[in-house]
Amino acid sequence: MPEAFYKYMTYSTAKIVLENQTLRWSTPATLNDPYDIQFDLSINFDRNAVLQNALEKLWKVFTGELIGHPKNQMSVAINILRPHIQGISKQHFIKKMDEGIKKSFAALDKNIHQTHQATREHLSTSKILCLTDSPTNQLMWAYYADSNKGVVLRFQNEPGADSPYQMAHKMSYTPDIPMLFEENELSDFLAGLITFDTTKRINTLIYTKSDAWKHENEWRIFAGDGRNKHAPHEDRKFGTRELTGAVFGCRMPIEQKMALSSILRHFYPHAEILQAAPANHSFQLELSPINAV
Repeated sequence: MPEAFYKYMTYSTAKIVLENQTLRWSTPATLNDPYDIQFDLSINFDRNAVLQNALEKLWKVFTGELIGHPKNQMSVAINILRPHIQGISKQHFIKKMDEGIKKSFAALDKNIHQTHQATREHLSTSKILCLTDSPTNQLMWAYYADSNKGVVLRFQNEPGADSPYQMAHKMSYTPDIPMLFEENELSDFLAGLITFDTTKRINTLIYTKSDAWKHENEWRIFAGDGRNKHAPHEDRKFGTRELTGAVFGCRMPIEQKMALSSILRHFYPHAEILQAAPANHSFQLELSPINAV
């Protein structure tokens, strides 16, 4: 967990944020990535391999070599059937179970579109706050802070307060859409060894993005539906002492620096004010304190 989180923004946005003491929590439709929390987990797995693995594991559950999960329906069914089919051969058992698992595949294919649609709709009202872990990310300065004419605000947990930053999760970046089930996990589920972990799937949807966005080093805070489920966004108050610093872009005009400095010193006198500048001997940005503007 980073010591601090950063929010890149334009001068005009920073002025609103500082004067109103609010940060905007967004819904997926308002974000610049059309896949954000609105993609379908893949079911492109090797069905024959999953089938064979599930049948082998299911036999071991039946014989007691493996212990089924008490809340898995297959495990419950095996426990009920066991006294009535004692002495059944492995070959006969697997032949009987083969048909049931294939029916599970058919049910998955039949219902998956409806499941995906319902999940997208459910998550479409999610409210999230997107942050990052560095104030010197040059691509972020270019994309979100008006080509270095904007500002980066620094936020930290306020001691003794219920600050939200402790709930931040680091985003995962991947070239491919994640699987609904990994093959080994799916065979475990079909064999009655585990239950379907809905929370894991929801978290994958919330905290996964294409690796095209990995330069953002995003940390995300998820707030469910927020206070107003159907609002496209929510501007929420943050604690005065949660804002611990501001970094002015290396191209920010002097009059805008003066305006933001005045607001900061009035409402956030504890906050550190920093200036970003290109380093002399590397393609990096350097930060230095500003005492007066």
